[in-house]
Amino acid sequence: MTGARLGGARADVSRCIDASLQCQASCEAGMARLLAQGQTLSSASVRALRQCAELCELNVRALRKESRLARHTTNLCFELSNQVARAAWLDADDASSYSLARDALRLARSCRPLLFSF
Repeated sequence: MTGARLGGARADVSRCIDASLQCQASCEAGMARLLAQGQTLSSASVRALRQCAELCELNVRALRKESRLARHTTNLCFELSNQVARAAWLDADDASSYSLARDALRLARSCRPLLFSF
């Protein structure tokens, strides 16, 4: 698993990794849903979800490798997942949107303790 020496407890790092993986999966599912509904890859909603999924993946790798960039990726994940959660909640038209909002908010909450422990 991770032996992160980020100043945060291993449990905090582990929670952030797990939440990042779940949020990545939710963002990818949300992208697929939007594309199936006829939105294009260049639409703002699809781009935001793609960025979120890619950032989640990068955050997991940075945390697992104990990278010096982990603080930055965690901070960006915190900020972007808050934005995705808000947008998904406000634009929700089905249960999948609410699931995306929940997973994005879980990511923000899970990574928040690490922002102050590096």
